[in-house]
Amino acid sequence: MIFHFRSLIILSVCYFVTASPIQKVDPECDYNITQLIESKGYKCEEHKVTTKDGYILGVFRIPHGRNGSSSTIGRPVLLQHGLLDAATTWVMNYPDQSLAFILADIGYDVWLGNMRGNRYSRAHTKYDPNHDEQFWNFSWDDMARDDLPSMIYYILNVTKNTQIGYVGHSQGTLIAFAEFGNLNNNLQNNVSFYASLAPIAHVGHQKTPLKYLDTDSKELERYWHKLFGRNEFLPASNILKWLSKYACAEFFVDRLICENMLFIIGGPDTKNMNSSRMSVYASHGPSGTSVQNMVHFMQCGRSNQFQAYDYGSPEKNQQHYNQTTPPLYSMHSMKVPTAIFWGGEDWLADPVDVAYVFDNIPNLIYEKYIPNYNHFDFVWAITANKIIYQDLINVMQKYHPIQ
Repeated sequence: MIFHFRSLIILSVCYFVTASPIQKVDPECDYNITQLIESKGYKCEEHKVTTKDGYILGVFRIPHGRNGSSSTIGRPVLLQHGLLDAATTWVMNYPDQSLAFILADIGYDVWLGNMRGNRYSRAHTKYDPNHDEQFWNFSWDDMARDDLPSMIYYILNVTKNTQIGYVGHSQGTLIAFAEFGNLNNNLQNNVSFYASLAPIAHVGHQKTPLKYLDTDSKELERYWHKLFGRNEFLPASNILKWLSKYACAEFFVDRLICENMLFIIGGPDTKNMNSSRMSVYASHGPSGTSVQNMVHFMQCGRSNQFQAYDYGSPEKNQQHYNQTTPPLYSMHSMKVPTAIFWGGEDWLADPVDVAYVFDNIPNLIYEKYIPNYNHFDFVWAITANKIIYQDLINVMQKYHPIQ
């Protein structure tokens, strides 16, 4: 039976059992993104961005820092979350540790994007995500082609700027590599700087336990739909527990934390994170995506190609792409100045796969390797402000100054 995994995780990690009655660990487990931002003393705006194919994306804005005002708004920067995540990922630590707050305090106009299908983007002009299967017929192809340009052009229109700074994590880097190098549009001309945290293009060497849900059958999509249905990706409890055994067997990590899908994907070693915030991290994710999107990641892992979604037969691919195989993406035409930050203990952005990015990116302006960082340390580690964000900001100010 498929169950609402997100609700279970909130109950599991936001409360603990002692000799006394169940006690709450942290009130921020129950906050939405607006409450997370405003509770730290920042202004938060909610915007709705509609894509060409009708998805309504929740985009949030921190226009200035705690000591700023509407008269001192700087240039815009878009922060884009990763797989199964949401914009909350950028604001879950304290102000001096969260990238969104740090950027706002030094003067940037900070925008936080949400991809179609996550908890802040479960709306459509035509389809109901709770009843219409058509709503969930998407993968990261659609996020790159429609969601990313829609958000960037919306932000530029609101702010009256001509260029934006972009910071992506995980899937947020994948869609950027796919779309910024697309010769069929001019989107990259509107991006003056791109910071890639835990970069993804190839995933053939990933170490996540999700690889155990691959199959030798040629019918990978049918296999996953049998396990998880055809709509939102909400793993069944027995499958999740089975995965967690592979994820946690060699690590001294709390079992309930390890049964959170985000930690299973990114690596469960939490030594770089603030232990007092673990319940907050886990309660705000996973934030949802489609089964089709997960299948696309599995396809890319199997083929080890930077490739569009495979519809399963030459005939179906011909209908969608006018060729019998899914087209390959290329970043050779991507001229956006790019800084890359990557980790040695990252289960999803494995260093072997990251090498593909270095071999193909044409305008690398900075790179930094952090040997002991896993996939989510780039957004949640208590040391990220010093190890990553200081360098990121120094480079970004050369290519995308605050004013």
